[in-house]
Amino acid sequence: MQTTDQLIAAGQTAAADGEWSTAASAFEAAYQQAQNYDLNLQLVTALSETQNFQQASSLALEYESRYLATDETASRLISYLCQSQQFIQARLSAQLRAQTAPEWLEATKQQILSAEQDAETTMAQTLTATMKQFYHLSELPVPAQISRLAAAKHLTYAKYLIAAKFLLVDPFLHQLSRVEVLYTLKGLAVADKVSVVWFDQKQLSVIPAQLPVMGTDCVSQATQQELQRRLAQQDVSLYESLQGLLSLQLMYLYPAPEKIVINSQKWVELLIASQTGTLSPNLTVSEQKMFDCQQKIQELNLELAE
Repeated sequence: MQTTDQLIAAGQTAAADGEWSTAASAFEAAYQQAQNYDLNLQLVTALSETQNFQQASSLALEYESRYLATDETASRLISYLCQSQQFIQARLSAQLRAQTAPEWLEATKQQILSAEQDAETTMAQTLTATMKQFYHLSELPVPAQISRLAAAKHLTYAKYLIAAKFLLVDPFLHQLSRVEVLYTLKGLAVADKVSVVWFDQKQLSVIPAQLPVMGTDCVSQATQQELQRRLAQQDVSLYESLQGLLSLQLMYLYPAPEKIVINSQKWVELLIASQTGTLSPNLTVSEQKMFDCQQKIQELNLELAE
């Protein structure tokens, strides 16, 4: 069995000779033994040279932040995503790069738009079918919605936006799927107002581009800090378990957790008590309302496994 270094050397020799298929095989075998950015870059380059843009883009996204660190590698990532018709992901990655290189974004957006226009001509039927399936997302069992959400990232921006605006007000869509769509619009920096059916089944009017990064709002940070204060040093295993559950609760309540979590300390108290079987039978009115919401979230979680 060849060592990682031997496989990398073989891949580099093949690449230098223009034997990209051989190079890709060698780099892939090496990558199975050791994963790092430099090897990833060599493997992705070889895959792109063999026109395997789907695998190239998927592997590149494993080190997305590293690829987005320079104009050259960021442009290569966007190119791979466009070549594999992952237009929404291309725009999401481009927006991340734009945070530190806004001047790079304009030319890149034109590159993506051009790829989308080509797809509208050459893949019209496929795009129409994908958009139709996206529209009917709520008709699927919740676990099956995940793959269709992923497939929707192959839509052009215009088609995704039309369907997304419909899904945000679809009362039958699971709340986490709705949040996923809304958060994608935030990542796309959509600056127009959209309506979204929130956790309480009432509509909110929001501008996705102005929404906070999930978990960074004051209420989310306060509840996470309160959980850490209460359990991080006292019961590590319970803390880690409830930390994940609390993050999930806050995801359900995005982008307005303050409408439900009116007292972060009490919210965490209720969470701990309900999970440890120590819930008081004498809750105040406000505590009961928060507890009812936690129970509703628990019910919605059960749908994820159906």
